[in-house]
Amino acid sequence: MFQDFIEKIDAFNPDVIYASIVEDTFPVFKRFMEPIENRNIKVLAGGVFPTSAPEIVALLDYVDFICRGEGEGAILDLSNALEEGKDPSDIPNLWVKKNGTIVAKNPIRGALDVNSLPVQDLSIFEDVTLHRPMMGKIYRMAPVETQRGCPYACTFCNSPEKNVLYDDQNAGDFFRKRTMKNVHTELKELVEKYRIEYIFFVTDTFLAMSDREFDEFCEMYSEFKLPFFMNTRPETITEYRAKKLKEANCSRVNIGVEHGNQKFRADVVGRNYKNEFAIKAFNLMFDAGISTVANSIVGYPDETRELVFDTIELARKLKCDDLNAFTFAPYHGTSLRLLCEDKNYINPDALAHIYTHDSMLTMPTLSKPEIRGLMKTFVFYARLPKSYWEEIKLAELETKEGLAKYDELLTLYSENSFKQAVES
Repeated sequence: MFQDFIEKIDAFNPDVIYASIVEDTFPVFKRFMEPIENRNIKVLAGGVFPTSAPEIVALLDYVDFICRGEGEGAILDLSNALEEGKDPSDIPNLWVKKNGTIVAKNPIRGALDVNSLPVQDLSIFEDVTLHRPMMGKIYRMAPVETQRGCPYACTFCNSPEKNVLYDDQNAGDFFRKRTMKNVHTELKELVEKYRIEYIFFVTDTFLAMSDREFDEFCEMYSEFKLPFFMNTRPETITEYRAKKLKEANCSRVNIGVEHGNQKFRADVVGRNYKNEFAIKAFNLMFDAGISTVANSIVGYPDETRELVFDTIELARKLKCDDLNAFTFAPYHGTSLRLLCEDKNYINPDALAHIYTHDSMLTMPTLSKPEIRGLMKTFVFYARLPKSYWEEIKLAELETKEGLAKYDELLTLYSENSFKQAVES
């Protein structure tokens, strides 16, 4: 992959490279850029991580510009300035470096009108990249944004930081919604031009809308009725919405549960709803015939083993097709990151990453080996009968006996279909 990138650079000989980066991909970005840092190519780093931690990104000698917040306007202005030989030092949203020194930290421009953006141009990608797996089939799939930002304030997520950033700089509300007419225009082009068969609505919380707006979506989407997948929260789901989503051909929904203890979830995670809402939401989707995925997080700061089992107990009550448990990742730009640094649970210089069972936190309430063990066995605890729990506890361990037991339980789990916990 890295050699392919260098060959692309050799063939295209770009004047500037624009990179959108999240914290997990920052090391990959560096690996891509380091072999070409002496080629006199301007580099702009933007996206979630440079917005949250611009000082870290600015340490890289080969990065010339850092974009904080939205990049559509900034990269257009920068492209024009570079083409015309003008000084880009006053372009809003950009931090500008010269000779390795930051010479400008420009304020954020006003939040753009999301309905003014052109339809995404998928022709720049190889056609094969449109083919994605979903529920055992391969579809020509495209992502579609219906909202930008999120109205909620989960403490593990850096979306709330953008709301604060834009509010502090009087740049308007970061959370905005596209009109259904605008979404319709994009969907129509995706279907007609790219023969798209499946839509992934990449909105943070798709159902963060009024019933009127929801009805507008359903009416608009009835023209297409392509199967689609989206993310939402338990408290946004009602019986009416579940039925209408099924009629609209919604095939799969990711529902963020995040934690099973109501007090901990409200006080630490920033999600204030009762467990009954989550159970009811999954029941409604199950009854409507829509596949669901329950997402939870393990290893929050100050979490205990008992609290993890509150999440497991809630997960056992959810009628869902799949369960995801992610190890807590202390991302820059989140309030829980600051808490972890204040309590010396993490190295302040550490980069967060989510796709692992290993916790970054060193804390007194739950050890790294415990978190790893609970992560690898989470689905066993949540779906197998409780009579297996002593065996599952053994499978948490990285011993010869523990690894053998894990393999045995994995076989048992794989050979059965568990959409809800077996209580016997």
